[in-house]
Order: sequence, then structure tokens, then C-alpha cells
Amino acid sequence: MLDMTALSGLIQVGMQNPRVKQYLSIKKNTRSNPENLVCLEGLWEITTALDAGLELRAFLVCPELLRGDAGRAMARRIVRSGVHSNAASPAVMQRLVDREGTDGLAAMAQLRRWNWGDIPLAEQNRIVVLDGLEITGNVGTIIRCADGTGADAVVITNRRTRLAHPKVIHSSMGSVFTMPVIEVEVSEAVGWLRSHGFRIITTDTDAPVSYREVDYRGRVALVMGSEKYGIVRAWHDAQDVSVAIPMGGRMDSLNVGNAAVLMLYEAFYQQAPGRFHGARSKQG
Repeated sequence: MLDMTALSGLIQVGMQNPRVKQYLSIKKNTRSNPENLVCLEGLWEITTALDAGLELRAFLVCPELLRGDAGRAMARRIVRSGVHSNAASPAVMQRLVDREGTDGLAAMAQLRRWNWGDIPLAEQNRIVVLDGLEITGNVGTIIRCADGTGADAVVITNRRTRLAHPKVIHSSMGSVFTMPVIEVEVSEAVGWLRSHGFRIITTDTDAPVSYREVDYRGRVALVMGSEKYGIVRAWHDAQDVSVAIPMGGRMDSLNVGNAAVLMLYEAFYQQAPGRFHGARSKQG
């Protein structure tokens, strides 16, 4: 049995505690978040964030809901590290997390702020640009796919959702902690891409060229737009080519997350074909 002495001295807090109120305001996006904090729910998210080098700013634990030695060991480790920690009742913890069957752990961490200097320029580069995307789950899914295809960065323009949203964390499977995500104006993004030799490839249901017919070798930026409004005019003005994903049924387009998967893997295949020879897929 693990020694849980470190948890016995924690002060229990309620719903009116400033840390609890801050956690909920960040989670629900009801107040400004200048420190770029994110809410972490449970052992897996906390472990993933720590492995990615994120700094915990606050920790809440419900001893009655802790499950297994791994959860108890993590709670003891965090408390002993000096992170601001408090105990929470089962009722409070249930208010903090959305997951059913909570394992009694919640925390706040600071997301890293990325910039252009974090992109490792090479002969072959892949960047995906998300313009005006509104659905948090799509943003997280595309960040996860960008990570899976070895893309160098995700650039967000005309931001409509926040990276700290719990659905971005969940749908990205934590890859938002390590994938460079840069939020900028369209003009700045276009200027940087042009000055560093990137070809700008936009996606449009009315484009006359199939996404399979384009050369993605070299440095490319793949621009994906909102399903409702598409890509803003400024991106089309800057594009080198616009491509469409052929549709064989009644619908005229795919979910933007699915479209991004096709685009990113086509670019991945063309830039690194050797990675696909004899490769076995991993399901997850």
C-alpha cells in the first residue's frame, strides 16, 4: 500500500474556493485566460501533460475517488512537488470533470505559446492551416492527425474556438500539448509562408483539380476552412492552387476533419513514400 500521508494534510475546498471557480471559468470559457491555462481531467490527461513538459498551476484530488496505485502515486508525486494542491469532496470533483467514473484527479496546467521559430524548416515541410474553424472537436482531430502524419505545425487564422477547450484536449488525445499551434492573422501567415518558400494549397468543393493530382513535395501549407463559410478570400488570393476532394454520393463535401486526414496523408505519402512501404497500420 502506498503511503498517502502527503494527502492527509490537504485543506478541503468547496465550490466557492477561488481555485475551483478559476478551474470552472477556464473550462466554460466564462472569463479571460491570459495565462493560457487548460483544465486536465483524470490521470491520463495529467500524465500526458506532464510528459509533454507542461507546468501544473493547481491540483485538486478527491482521496475517496482515487482508483489504483497509479492514481495514488501521481497524487502523492504532485503534492510533494510543491504544486498548489487541495482536497475536494466527491460532489465537488463531479462538478469539475465531465468524465463518468472520475478517478479523483483534476489539475490546471499552462499551455505552451508557440511561434514561427518553433517550426524546423527543412527541404520538406508540411503545415496545416485552419481558417475560421468553429467546432472544437474538429480542431482537436486535425491537430491529432497533423501529429500522426509528422506535420511541422498547425496554424490557426480567424480563430473561432480556443485551444484550452476540453474538447480540443480530448479529441487531440493530448497532441495539442506537443504540436506547435500558432494563432495569427491571415496577412502574417501568408507573409511568413511566402518568405520561406511554401506553396499554399487551399481546399474548395468547387476547385477543378483533385487533391490527388497535386505535387505536395517541398514546403507546403494545406489550408482548410470552416464547413459553414469555407476559406476567407485572402487565402484564395494567396493560393498557388486550390483542390477538391471528389465526391461520389449525394453530399458535396466531407467533414473538415475527414478532409484534413486525406490531405495530410497524401502530402505525407508524397514527401516520405518510403515510410509506407511494408508499414503496418496502428489502430487506436
